[in-house]
Amino acid sequence: MLINEGAIILNLLSIALLGLLAATALQSFVSSLAVRRISQFSAGAQKIALWGFAITPWIVGFICVLLFTPALIQPEVSPWLDRLAHWHHPYVFYLDSWHAATLVLFALAIIYGLVRKGLSAARHSNTLDTLAQLSQGKARHWAIGQDIVVLESDTPSAFAAGLLHPKCYVTTGLIERVLESELDIIIDHERAHIRNRDAQKKWLFALLASLFPKPAARCLTRQFSLASELLADAQVVKSYNIFDIAQTLVNAARIQRMFAGNSHRAITSYFIDEDVDVRVKALVAPQVYRSFPWAYGLVFLSLTTFGATIGVDGLHHLIEAIFSH
Repeated sequence: MLINEGAIILNLLSIALLGLLAATALQSFVSSLAVRRISQFSAGAQKIALWGFAITPWIVGFICVLLFTPALIQPEVSPWLDRLAHWHHPYVFYLDSWHAATLVLFALAIIYGLVRKGLSAARHSNTLDTLAQLSQGKARHWAIGQDIVVLESDTPSAFAAGLLHPKCYVTTGLIERVLESELDIIIDHERAHIRNRDAQKKWLFALLASLFPKPAARCLTRQFSLASELLADAQVVKSYNIFDIAQTLVNAARIQRMFAGNSHRAITSYFIDEDVDVRVKALVAPQVYRSFPWAYGLVFLSLTTFGATIGVDGLHHLIEAIFSH
C-alpha cells in the first residue's frame, strides 16, 4: 500500500486508463458510421480524420486526468466536479487492488503489441531481403531503376515495404505481363508511397487501431490504406494521363485475380488491392470532396470526452462493487 504523492500519480494513471477505455468503447459503437462519413472527405482529409479518431482515446485519457486532478487534490476548489468524481482515497493506492492489476495488464498488453508487431515487421523485412538476394542473379537483366528491387516470382505484384529503409519491390511475374508504359505507372505509384513514408504510417496506424475491437480495427485500417492509395494515385496523375492510370489499375487487377497470395498489409502498400473500383472511379469521375471539418472534429472530441468523463467514475464504482480492495 502506498500513502504518498506516488499514490496520487498511480490513481491519476488509473483515471487516464479508465478514460481511455471508456472513450474506446464509445468510439467502437460509432466506428462504422464514422468511417462512412470520413470516406466522403478528400484523401488527405480522410487521413487526418482517421489519425484523429485513432488517437482520440489517448487524448481523452489525458483530458480526464486534467479534469479529475483538482477533485483529487483540492475537492473544495471544484465541489461540482468532486460530486462527479468522488474518488474516496486519492492519497492511497493499494498495490494488490484491481487498480494496480489493470495498470499492469494494460502495460503488458502495450508491450506485447509493440513486440509482436515489431517482430512481425522484422520477419517480413528479412524475408524480402532474402528473396531479393536470391533473385539478384536471375533478375539482373531487368533494367528498371536502381531504386527498384526485382523479385523472381511468378506472382504478379508490386509494392512498397520496409520500416527503417522502405523500398519498392516488383516481381518478374508482373514485369512479364504488363506493358512498359503500365510498368512505369506502377513503379511511379510505389515511389509515391516511399516519398509519403506510407509503410511506416500504416504500421503506426495499425498499432493505434489495435486498441479497438477487431471489426472496428479492420474497418479503420482498410480506410486508411485506401486513403494512402488515393493520395499515391493523385501524385501519379501529375506525370501520366488519368485514363492510362485507370486502365493500368484495371489490367493489373485482372492479371492478379489469377493468383492468390498472402500480403502483410500492416507495413506494405500494394499497387493492387481490394478497392480498385473506388480508385478507378476517383480517377475518371472525381467528386467534389469536402475538406476536413475541424469544427465537427472538435465537437466529436468534446462529446467523447464528456461521455468518458461521466463513465470514468461510474466504471470505477461498478468495478469496486464487484472487487474489493
